[in-house]
Amino acid sequence: MKKAIALLLAVMMSAAVSCSETTTEPETLHDSTPANAEAVQAEPEAIEDETEITRENTPDSLPADLDFGGMTLTIYYSNGFDWTEFIEGGEELTGEVVSDTAFENNQSVAERLNMDLAYYAEDSGDYSTINSLVSNLIMANDSTYDVYLGEQYGLVQTAVKGYYRNAFELPYLDFEKPWWNVTFMENLQLTDDYRMFMTGDFSLTTMNQLFVQYFNKRIYTDLYGDPDELYGTVLEGAWTVDKMSELISSTYADLNGNGKVDPSDRLGYVAYMTYSTVDPFMYCGDVPYTSRDEAGHIVIDMNQERAVTLTEKVVNLFNQTGSYTVDTAPFTTGGSLFCAGLLRSASGFRDMEDDFGFLPSPKLDEEQEYYRNLVGDCNLFTVIPVTCVNAEMAAAVLEALNAQTYRTLVPAWYEVSLKLKYSRDLISSDIIDLIHDSIYTDFLFAYSPMLSQMGQVMRDLVTNNSTNYMSNVASRNKVTLKLLDKMYKDLEKNQNP
Repeated sequence: MKKAIALLLAVMMSAAVSCSETTTEPETLHDSTPANAEAVQAEPEAIEDETEITRENTPDSLPADLDFGGMTLTIYYSNGFDWTEFIEGGEELTGEVVSDTAFENNQSVAERLNMDLAYYAEDSGDYSTINSLVSNLIMANDSTYDVYLGEQYGLVQTAVKGYYRNAFELPYLDFEKPWWNVTFMENLQLTDDYRMFMTGDFSLTTMNQLFVQYFNKRIYTDLYGDPDELYGTVLEGAWTVDKMSELISSTYADLNGNGKVDPSDRLGYVAYMTYSTVDPFMYCGDVPYTSRDEAGHIVIDMNQERAVTLTEKVVNLFNQTGSYTVDTAPFTTGGSLFCAGLLRSASGFRDMEDDFGFLPSPKLDEEQEYYRNLVGDCNLFTVIPVTCVNAEMAAAVLEALNAQTYRTLVPAWYEVSLKLKYSRDLISSDIIDLIHDSIYTDFLFAYSPMLSQMGQVMRDLVTNNSTNYMSNVASRNKVTLKLLDKMYKDLEKNQNP
């Protein structure tokens, strides 16, 4: 049922499946107690005397006297994957930390800005429907909703239609603040000077949709020793595709002696098919598939030797003896060392008998400077439509919501729900911090639905056990470049009708 809950104030295992599939310097946080929403409002005068700026009192740049005179702002969000806990919270306080913090954040922001905040949860909204749902509303010039939150996979397909306001032209949005995923947003932009898609801490879907690699600590201990050594490998920057492949191979044992890799064996790696679980490996190697020309437009160049090397290693990892790409059930029963998943998947493992840990996607080689952790395409983008009658208020509210989420809801989920409730050890907390600081997307991945699926070419190569990267991309290249050119022509036409 669709629902609209107005906060009248005077007062988050999602399956690790891509939305596009129809089959269904670092900061360490230690305070696990969410700050009271009212105590951490970012009004400058409230923190003037503070000697230390912490996460909980990080100021925003909104004017202290900003007042919207009781006006209502309505946020429409896609809720097919049930994000209410993270966006609205409950209808009242229930004792659930994440839900309660989201609820209090909404109250705090509305009270601070003297406005009413309303939400509309579109329960039929998902990656496959959000495109048409939003398009129909905007084409009908429906101004009911001031802000839309929708899945990346669907919303990018509306990017060239001229539906959204340019965030760079609106006041109050301060993208230098830590609650915005700046590099992520930059990689989504069609041009340097036009930002329509915003993503930050508000709603927590970016973190929830991060691809990670889980590992079974008991199996690692039995075969290799202290699992902290594996964490050390990661923190030293030596966690590579080769290292992961070696562990998969050496872990495997044909326990039932039938000569086949099956769930009865001790497996090295499990993944739900070779679809979305392959995507993070296409981007973990920091291959420069795209760049920008002098006009700030995207240039696609798939002719990369580094991509050839990465393909050879990734195809081997998924197809070697010890990898099982049918489902992930063996991991939950203690039968596999590694398991592909999303960070949100951690909640589905909390009843496991064995302890488990988190790891980032591996680097291609140790010379690579950073880990790259891809965000799945079911994360929610924020947009302000051209039909919004008060875009300045929408911008201010989004800045405040992202700031307040950074201060309170991220610690509530990240520290309490994830690290202390779902994670079994403290060192993996440092790994999760590292993963957070490595959040990444690539233009090629985000816009793959519009570019002949070039951004997911690794899926076909792994599925077919083929390392012929150059031939595969060459067969798509001409069409992909034509589609990219059409995107820019459509964008120009719709921005300048």
